[in-house]
Amino acid sequence: MKRVFTPAKKRTILIVDDDSLGGRIYAENLEAGGFKVEMASRSENALEALQRGIVDLAVVDLSLPGMDTIELIKTIRRSANPQAPPVIALSNPYLRARTRAANEAGANRCVTKIDCQPEQLIELARELGVSATRPASDRIEMAEMIRRKSIAGFFVNESETIAKLRGSHQPLARAQDEESRNRELIAMHRHLRVVTGGASLLRFSKIARLSAALEGLLVELRDKPAKVTPSAVRTIAQAIDALVALFRQAKSAADETSSSKTLVVDDEAISREAVCSALAKAGIEPVGLEDPFAAQQLLENERFDLVFLDVEMPGQSGLDLCVKIREMETNRTTPIVFVTSHSDFGSRAQSTLSGGNDFIAKPFLLVELALKALIWLFKDTASSRSSPSISPTSAADTPEPRPVEVSHQESEAAAD
Repeated sequence: MKRVFTPAKKRTILIVDDDSLGGRIYAENLEAGGFKVEMASRSENALEALQRGIVDLAVVDLSLPGMDTIELIKTIRRSANPQAPPVIALSNPYLRARTRAANEAGANRCVTKIDCQPEQLIELARELGVSATRPASDRIEMAEMIRRKSIAGFFVNESETIAKLRGSHQPLARAQDEESRNRELIAMHRHLRVVTGGASLLRFSKIARLSAALEGLLVELRDKPAKVTPSAVRTIAQAIDALVALFRQAKSAADETSSSKTLVVDDEAISREAVCSALAKAGIEPVGLEDPFAAQQLLENERFDLVFLDVEMPGQSGLDLCVKIREMETNRTTPIVFVTSHSDFGSRAQSTLSGGNDFIAKPFLLVELALKALIWLFKDTASSRSSPSISPTSAADTPEPRPVEVSHQESEAAAD
């Protein structure tokens, strides 16, 4: 009796994502693996697909603007359907509270989106009992074709995306009320998704790391409006300018990251540990010192890529140490960022005159400091090694909102 070949039924994966490049790249790769893919950019669309019982696996981006994805995961888990699908949550490395909430809501796997290539997503699906029907060799070849095809579109949208980000930043800086600031933060987040969603999947690692940190900051500020300080608004503007430079570099050279050496000098243990923790979130392993004189000796003998200095330290202030660093052969041109309790014009002038490149005001969000570090580490070699002064950015002429006093404990809690 002749055998009749019956192809395996395609398993259906629901991707809960906006219509970003990243979501489309995931969808194309999953389809290339033999899956059927449903896309949902709104909760009601996702729930409709789930209620139809056609979904074998849900992939949910936790950072979607305008959607409560944690509640969506809870709804999936509350479903009376015993065949409710497993859930993979794609997280932002700076939004640990959301990752914890997704785990508590019942997500089966939580992975960092910028580290999850399509083939890794397919492997996670297999571990959860949802396997691809095409062999890995075919999938990898098709994934490379999809990546190359998507790169052109990534750069085509660059100018429009940057213009929209800058267009939202100006009203954010001028906003006088929480509702207006929140509206612009959401708008900026939506525009940034075009970058964040595709950069890591297209292997533009610097752009991906910077945009992920910026996305984390925008979400933190939206969730905690009191954290919208002049320092944070200024850092956002610098990040937008840094993205412009990174796009320019990515068009003409390989976007490769290398290990960097960062020094943190602060006599206050809690503050120093907070800075080091923020840098660790960005994948940077810093050296932390409490003694400015020990730091001076180290800087005379070792080259660093970035230095964070507390302004007020016993025995030798950060301003005095900065002057000495600028006289050293080893770190004369190393970018120096002051960590200060003061953000007034006089403090800026002092930091500039002593040779500093930038400053960040205490209390700070850990994600803001991480973003600040990436901005300076990823700057073009020619610009980042220029004369020691605060680099001009679009933030320079931006009116700043009135600062809101936030306790150090609140700043620490915001990191989670």
